[in-house]
Amino acid sequence: MAVLERVKRVKIEGHRHKRTLTCPYCGKLQRVTLVTHLKRKHPEEWENWSDEFVRLFNETNDLKHVMRKFTNSEGTPILSWTSIDSELQRKVAASGTSLQFNRKQRIANWDPSPAEYSRFRTTVWDIPIRGTWSVHQPTYRGNWAPQVPRAIIEHYSKPGDVVLDAFVGGGTTLIEAWLLGRNAIGFDISTNALAMTRSRLDELKSRAKRESIYGLPDVSVRVTCGDARTLPRIKPQSIDLVCTHPPYGSALTYTHDDPKDLSQLTDPEHFLNAFAIVARKFYEVLKPGGYCAFVIGDTRQRNQLVPLGFRSFSLFSSLGFELQDIVVKTQSKDRSTEFYFNTDSFRLRLAHEYLFVFRK
Repeated sequence: MAVLERVKRVKIEGHRHKRTLTCPYCGKLQRVTLVTHLKRKHPEEWENWSDEFVRLFNETNDLKHVMRKFTNSEGTPILSWTSIDSELQRKVAASGTSLQFNRKQRIANWDPSPAEYSRFRTTVWDIPIRGTWSVHQPTYRGNWAPQVPRAIIEHYSKPGDVVLDAFVGGGTTLIEAWLLGRNAIGFDISTNALAMTRSRLDELKSRAKRESIYGLPDVSVRVTCGDARTLPRIKPQSIDLVCTHPPYGSALTYTHDDPKDLSQLTDPEHFLNAFAIVARKFYEVLKPGGYCAFVIGDTRQRNQLVPLGFRSFSLFSSLGFELQDIVVKTQSKDRSTEFYFNTDSFRLRLAHEYLFVFRK
């Protein structure tokens, strides 16, 4: 029987932390999730599920699309997109399975429309509509809207400067740097992130060349595998602007089990210790007078608020960076903390992030 036909047979009772699910292979009841049970008791079937994750992801590059397919006959999701993403990462790391990154069917605008973007004038940034210009796609989990790096690059650098993104993710910063005439260097330790970024940059180059109506600035844009704590081959005092979006501890994980991945650090203290090494490296590679801008948000862990924003601010301030700006960025469609808003214990949903801008 096909995987999705089995999924339709899963019975779910209860809600969230108290729910039970019926295994579609042996009929045993499982609490909260089927993932652990399937991995242990039905490994071959779980591999079939994993293959289906890859197939569905390659259709749209959208984890929510995969999650919506894994619903039972009553339309209730069987798996979270976190468990699906983790399994995709495992498949890539263990078997070399390559994911397919689809090109946009149509580029309506090479530059943002006035409705999508205008230069921010205050320290509160509200972005209700994610930018869709050029080759941008919202397919990398947890990536920032292109309006954010565009604003940072416009405010704190000039054409010809060198921009560094040490957590390149889906390549949003590098795309914006290229469009705005800045040289750019991107690092990441996730093979999935590197593959997606390179795919987006190749698409940008080929589409701009074919559609001669748009000419790309003649700058150097490169991406490489590397740890943000070491930034190999980056010379001291060679960067004009650091523009980056680090993980928020383990709120979202970006590799299966890479020890160099800061998002694998579940203890906030361990994450902040690692981030301190990153901060010192940023200070080392920045030119005197250069800027360092990063977005980070607070998290909740075991029903406790973890103020990563304030802690990161103190960290960078203690290293000699001079504060230039603090921006509160609103989150209008983030789902990562919604499950803390429940009837068992009232918690305000985290709906903001901080953009800190420092100067060396």
